[in-house]
Amino acid sequence: MDTHIVCGAIVAKDGKILMVQEGEEKIRRLWNNPAGHLDIGESIIDGTIREVKEETGFDVKLDGLIGVYYYLNKEGILVVRFQFRASVKSGILKFPEKEIMDAKWFAPEEILAMDDSKLRGPGIKPLIRDFISGKLYPVDTLKYLK
Repeated sequence: MDTHIVCGAIVAKDGKILMVQEGEEKIRRLWNNPAGHLDIGESIIDGTIREVKEETGFDVKLDGLIGVYYYLNKEGILVVRFQFRASVKSGILKFPEKEIMDAKWFAPEEILAMDDSKLRGPGIKPLIRDFISGKLYPVDTLKYLK
């Protein structure tokens, strides 16, 4: 079975969550938290920080690990998502227009109210619910994983 390792973050600011709207053809217009595939040899922590920077323009601090989520995508590939909570250290909101169509701050309740067909994958709403509940593990939990 093919497996994709994905790392991403809930970037939170003033009670809102930053979501990006995918631009790639197969997932066009779907909302997702900033996330992407881990590069070979890259740590999960470094990969998450890189992906957030690439998709939003923000340098972030990882505040903690919300959880590790997994599901089968539409192509039957097992997706394992390492999801962190992050806060903005610096930068301005900008995104690569070929990869990301838009980026917007949402209240968590707005994301939970979205039709599932507008979200990228079934893991988004459980992640948001865990974020709201305050679930958070130390980042050091994963510091030795590559």
